[in-house]
Amino acid sequence: MESIGLTQMELKKTKVLLIEENPREASTLREVLREAAGANFAMEFTDRLSKGLTRLGEGGVDLVLLSLSTENGLDAFLRVKERAGRVPVLVLSNSEEEKVAVEAVRNGAHDYLMKAGIDHRALVQSMRHAVELKRTEEALKDATFRLEAATSRLETLANIDALTEVLNRIGLERALQSEFNRAQRQGWNVVAVMIDCDDFDRINASLGHAVGDVVLKEISGRLRDTVRPTDHIARIGGDEFLLLLPDTRLAEGMLVAEKIRLSVAESPLRLASETIRVTASLGVLALPYEFCSIEEVLSLARLAVRESKLLGKNRVSSGEKHKQNVESADKEALSELTEKLRKGDCFRAVSMPLFKLDDESIFGHEILSRGPAGAFEMPDDLFRVSCEYNLLTIVDLRCLKTCLNACLDPKFDQNTQFHVNLFPSTIIDTPIDRLLTLFPPNRKPGSFCIEISEQQFIGDPAYLRDHVAALKENGILVAIDDVGFGRSSLESLIILEPDIVKIDRKYVSGIADEPAKARLLRRLVKVVNALGAELIAEGIERRDELDLLLEIGIEFGQGWYWGKPA
Repeated sequence: MESIGLTQMELKKTKVLLIEENPREASTLREVLREAAGANFAMEFTDRLSKGLTRLGEGGVDLVLLSLSTENGLDAFLRVKERAGRVPVLVLSNSEEEKVAVEAVRNGAHDYLMKAGIDHRALVQSMRHAVELKRTEEALKDATFRLEAATSRLETLANIDALTEVLNRIGLERALQSEFNRAQRQGWNVVAVMIDCDDFDRINASLGHAVGDVVLKEISGRLRDTVRPTDHIARIGGDEFLLLLPDTRLAEGMLVAEKIRLSVAESPLRLASETIRVTASLGVLALPYEFCSIEEVLSLARLAVRESKLLGKNRVSSGEKHKQNVESADKEALSELTEKLRKGDCFRAVSMPLFKLDDESIFGHEILSRGPAGAFEMPDDLFRVSCEYNLLTIVDLRCLKTCLNACLDPKFDQNTQFHVNLFPSTIIDTPIDRLLTLFPPNRKPGSFCIEISEQQFIGDPAYLRDHVAALKENGILVAIDDVGFGRSSLESLIILEPDIVKIDRKYVSGIADEPAKARLLRRLVKVVNALGAELIAEGIERRDELDLLLEIGIEFGQGWYWGKPA
């Protein structure tokens, strides 16, 4: 192997290796390369392919010039390319080898030059382009690597609670989805354990929040020391933690929870001037096979924690005994309701047709939920007790699933529109992408409508705007239900831009006998038309009401005039 003018200064130059086995052509190329050597290139020459491959194996080469005059030029190129790796290869060809040169470019050569009439300017230009392209690619690869590392770090930070360095609510949501999917595939159980520190407000009040933060960090450390590496620990907020235990039976989860209770309570925390004894009440829950969001898990787990609190704190409960401590007329029915929720045994659905008023043809169905037979069968009673015992989101989602399953009944024309109801709080608590998984995956745009009752809005409805927009972007219609003439009606209609507005039944019932109601409805029709929404009148019970609604300009309606929900 021969070096051309390789001085100390040239060690900093771009190192180019020429492989040429034809002595006559090698002499011509070497003359051209001598002229190019001063242009920031340090040249090396070898007259054997084997020597060139050996040199490439030693590293330190920035560019390869390969002559195709060697026997079986394409095979020679492929061998050089494999050995060169990311080092660019520039092919030099005679006219009779041009097809081979083109094929080499297709297989990864940077470019090819014809030897006939080659001069140092053309050669230098191609060499510089190849090297600059390589450097750009390397810089891009390095930048991509650093960007991916930074993105990964940001994603990690987004999932971690800054204080305790365990999962935050977002991280727990992802872990829950992952473990739920694995549990369904592999047929195992997932157990959740909620840890609620007893009287933690007293620590914050007497010793300050800084001490409270130290206590929370210590507790999270004890949790990590107690559970398996495959378990998930999350801080839900304040002094609440939740564990997810994959592939765990309820009895095993109770044992783990007892170990945690002892770990938290047995060793007092020794601070500089204080010794603090902390205890925790724990609730253990075997996750049902049907759930949608972390809110469902938290609602059920808090029932178990509530039992521990009622039984004197610093203990582990599964929530089975809480019904013995509920001092109200609802306790027996509440026990039945929570038992059904634990087993994933939900409710039943009834339907009410939606009509085009001009010809009384059915264009859709509102699917309504009903609770267990008894005290909580009707929605008002069901959702009242759900709110009282912090079960609203889980009950609402179970009702939604029941209603969506009912939509598949063969008695319904699947080309009609299906309306289901959700509380605003459920829409806020449940990620929209998770909510959408409950709907049929092959649904047509506009075939389902979520009705949100205006009477359930709390304050400014703007907090729902992004969620409503996301539903509409995914082909789900949105209706504002129970619209009346209060001060919030116009505001909610303008902010949320619903597809459909449903008039509260109390403004429809008896309209034929009350001219004031008719005047109000005429004004509402003008407002809704200006917003580009459809208008549905609820509570139609008489023929004269239907006729007057048509005269006012309301095209759609529903009510007991056609029959009760069934």
